[in-house]
Amino acid sequence: MNTDFARRATVPAAWLVLLAVAAYLPFGVGGPTLVNLQQVIYTAVGVMSLNLLSGLAGQISIGQSAYIGLAAYATALLVQHAGWSYWAALPVAVLLAFVLGALTGLPALRITGIRLALTTLAIAIIFPTIPVKFSAQTGGTPGMNVDPLTAPASWGISTVAFNYWVLLAGLVVIWVIVRNVLDSRIGRSLLAVRDHQIAAHTVGINVSVTKVLVFGASAAVCGVAGWMFVVTNQFVAPGDFSVLLAIYLLAGMAIGGAGTLIGPIFGGLFIVYAPQSISSAGLSPLLTPLIYGVVLILILLVLPQGLGGLLAKLGARIRGPLPPTRVRPAPAPEVPAKELV
Repeated sequence: MNTDFARRATVPAAWLVLLAVAAYLPFGVGGPTLVNLQQVIYTAVGVMSLNLLSGLAGQISIGQSAYIGLAAYATALLVQHAGWSYWAALPVAVLLAFVLGALTGLPALRITGIRLALTTLAIAIIFPTIPVKFSAQTGGTPGMNVDPLTAPASWGISTVAFNYWVLLAGLVVIWVIVRNVLDSRIGRSLLAVRDHQIAAHTVGINVSVTKVLVFGASAAVCGVAGWMFVVTNQFVAPGDFSVLLAIYLLAGMAIGGAGTLIGPIFGGLFIVYAPQSISSAGLSPLLTPLIYGVVLILILLVLPQGLGGLLAKLGARIRGPLPPTRVRPAPAPEVPAKELV
């Protein structure tokens, strides 16, 4: 019994240790490293939104950059021009992203596959032109600066460390929500819609509502990522939310592992640190995209289920198979004494 309990507790204990180490990092690393880790966090949240939509529900989207950009600009405008706090701007940014995502999900009721991907791609292409159109409010192509989210004076900590802890807490909350959704009836409905829509409709799942809601929920998670982007960079520009960002998120989902919980974190780490590592190796900047693409292809060839899929297999081997359930046999019926004669 103790051995079985220890095997089952290994994975949760590993998560707690990882969280404790992540929370302690501001005491051991400098400000630039914390900024990079904040970039990893909001990128991981963006990958998590795509994982929810494509990895779990099987819906293709190349428009995540538009949802992140909408939330980021909403946050920046409310904080910088309307005088709102970051905390008041957060629900508004998430709501706007949810509405845009739900509207994007409407075409998914009639089209699928490459046509749906092209529809979402069109949204990603169009969005960067909107801030340029309203340059008087958004700063246009050069972008706009935003006041930082400062730590309470009584806490006695730096703004960078405070922002890192805020983003880390947001990542944990989003991760827990996605995990609970995956283990719930809603998660089973998403998997059913992904695997066989006709069968899902047969068992009573409203496929249309499920598709629209999962597009909206995925965009809402992108809204959190957009808010985190502004908290980290205190700056927004149209070029930050181009189609290239959506492609990076797709690559992060593939590397981390579609449909896995740990995958988005690996995807965020790869997207942020892989280009930096290649550049720091002293190679020509012109070779960075080429090497980045080669590394991406090699990872996908060696690990088709991503790094998250590999860890899931290792975790299953550590936990081992479930013990057989011992069913207590039913007592034999008593036979009256007179029938024995």
